[in-house]
Amino acid sequence: MSIEAIFDNDVGSIVAPAGCGKTQLITDTLVIKPNKPYLVLTHTTAGVAALKLRLKKLSVPTKNFFVTTIDGWALKLAKNFPVSCPIQTSPENPKAFYPELRRSVLALLQNGNVNDILRASYSRLLVDEYQDCNLVQHQVVTELSSLIPTTVFGDPMQCIFNFAGRMPDWNTEVQARFPQIHELTVPWRWNNAGSHGLGQWVLDCRNILIQGNKIDLSTCPGYVHHKPLSGVASTDLQAQQAAQYDIFNRAQNESLLVIGDSINARSRHKYAQSSRNIDVVEPVQLDDVANAARSFDSAQGIDLVDAILTYSGEMMTNVQRPQTLQRLRTIQAGRSRIPITSLETALLNVLQNSSRNNILTALLQLESKQGAKVYRKAAFSALKDTISLSSSMPDQTILDAASSIREQLRLHGDRRISRRAIGSTLLLKGLECDHSLILNADNMNAQHLYVALSRGAKSTTVFSQSNLIGP
Repeated sequence: MSIEAIFDNDVGSIVAPAGCGKTQLITDTLVIKPNKPYLVLTHTTAGVAALKLRLKKLSVPTKNFFVTTIDGWALKLAKNFPVSCPIQTSPENPKAFYPELRRSVLALLQNGNVNDILRASYSRLLVDEYQDCNLVQHQVVTELSSLIPTTVFGDPMQCIFNFAGRMPDWNTEVQARFPQIHELTVPWRWNNAGSHGLGQWVLDCRNILIQGNKIDLSTCPGYVHHKPLSGVASTDLQAQQAAQYDIFNRAQNESLLVIGDSINARSRHKYAQSSRNIDVVEPVQLDDVANAARSFDSAQGIDLVDAILTYSGEMMTNVQRPQTLQRLRTIQAGRSRIPITSLETALLNVLQNSSRNNILTALLQLESKQGAKVYRKAAFSALKDTISLSSSMPDQTILDAASSIREQLRLHGDRRISRRAIGSTLLLKGLECDHSLILNADNMNAQHLYVALSRGAKSTTVFSQSNLIGP
């Protein structure tokens, strides 16, 4: 389709199956110079970062657009109008904070106090991944669409963020307000990679899953590789990592996304911890960073050192917490017979002075320790950024700094996603890669399975008990 169809409709929707050119269509739209910036909203920081990267590669002027998450934009609006948009809940209680934020912003839009400001600020609204909007977010976008021309992009078969309140029905509610302009049907992601057969297979899988049938993994030889699960965790992990290394060996300079358990984050961390060159994609809430900040605020002396080692040990290898604590006790007792390392010096400084600069130095020394591998780079980077920011805000807590870092990522996107990483369907939706590795397809529903199968542009490796998968 042409972008004229977007500009010819003040409100409308485009059904966009995975990999069928939606992002290119959005970027083509943003290339057209507006009289006011386009507002582009999506759901995940990874999606924001991916879109910004595409726009940067195309040299689209940044003055043409403002790209952020729906909640990031809502938070920005609420902070600009705190009296008209009051929020009582703390961001540290996200399950209550974000629903209240959305309701408060909706009320602000409905009372009309900022209508003229919004009309003067944006020329057009584009909303990506619209199938993941809950009812209140849909109502927010509906209000905005009465102020500025609005196009929403989505695919009901990719609706996986359906756990945060009632979702609007695509046919009776979404398309009632945003009539369908077009449905994308060309699998550009795979065609551009020279994998025409895989692209058509993924589109066929979408139709099979819509009909409630199972997918036969043996029907796309050369592109889709089925690996059986034994049910023995250690055996399966060995086989999964062997498949990963096989991909690395045959595609040394190409990207890989490993799709792990959507619920058990620790299982994804353990996989990355024991794998070579695999990073962890983090959720935007960054709960572990907030928990670390909370601990650093309340601890001193040896308790603070213990907290630094504990949380660092959840993000990197070779921290050796028990041995390090014992070594510090030996040094303090004057019984050390070997030279004190720079890491030990940094931790001793924390013992004597719990300053934030000393905490940051200790984290940097842990990162540079011989044999250490940071396998949660985004989380550890956010933790360092938190301590660094808190050093410049002595009147605020470290937890306050963590909240600021998190909201910056929510607003601007996380640019630190590795080309070879593990995440869940929730975290990886909207991203694409050369190769994908699905660790266990057996427990996925139709939507999660379709999202997982549609990430890899050149190959997909699937672990499951049977070659027949699906609901």
